Amino acid sequence: MIVYIDGYRSNNLQLTASLLESVYFYAYELLGGRQARHLTIEIKLTKELKKKSGAYGLCHIIDDNLNKPREFMVELDASMKNSFEQILIWLAHEMVHVKQFVRGELCDYENTRVKWKSKEYPDNIVYNKQPWEAEAYRLEEKLFKQWEQSYE
Repeated sequence: MIVYIDGYRSNNLQLTASLLESVYFYAYELLGGRQARHLTIEIKLTKELKKKSGAYGLCHIIDDNLNKPREFMVELDASMKNSFEQILIWLAHEMVHVKQFVRGELCDYENTRVKWKSKEYPDNIVYNKQPWEAEAYRLEEKLFKQWEQSYE
């Protein structure tokens, strides 16, 4: 797996070390070694992302192959008011989306529809009704706690 970390607060060695350790842990936990080792993840730390986009984290496919993507940019709100712990939980959430894209569970078509597993949804479905978000929220805290325990 190749990981890049850049942006706001990326010169904070403690934060970048934690991001690097946790992104590897989350990827291998969610995907296993065979799939995780072929990923490229760019972690972009953005100041005030929530203000700019309405989200604390975003997952973008940057791969040309949309059917089997392996290259992603995960953008996280790294504003000073956000703790390292919170940023790592948001990373866990976004890594669940990486898993969903890699395994073909989630397909985001540019023509106003989204496919989750075998069912299609309009792309304007209410956020808290999106099943792929429900899975990410369900797993984010669990993943973070597992990572935290593995580094105690």
